[in-house]
Amino acid sequence: MQITVVGGGKVGFTLASQLEKEGHDIAIIDNRLKIIEKCDDQLDVLCIHGNGANVNTLKEGNIEEADMMIAVTGSDEVNLICCMLAKKLGVKNTIARVRNPEYVNSIELLKDELGLSMSINPE
Repeated sequence: MQITVVGGGKVGFTLASQLEKEGHDIAIIDNRLKIIEKCDDQLDVLCIHGNGANVNTLKEGNIEEADMMIAVTGSDEVNLICCMLAKKLGVKNTIARVRNPEYVNSIELLKDELGLSMSINPE
């Protein structure tokens, strides 16, 4: 399965590492160069330095061929935008990390309107 992970911090790195071990093809996108360099050094994944909420960056990471997008940046809003764009570009399953309790009451509407498959809160 081809999976794009946006956000290479602690959660994103752990996800990418585990998914890679399971034999999936992973692309990881992050706008922090040091994070991308760490991922490139330690993982056998496609590493893209850029904004995951940018269509051109997503396309550079082959989003149009991805089966799944998992957005786990530190920003709920960026995660939602990443998933919305991925859905518009043809990705079947999108998962957004949403931590802000203010969104809890509207998460079902967000899922329906943005085409989210799932929202997660690792905390």
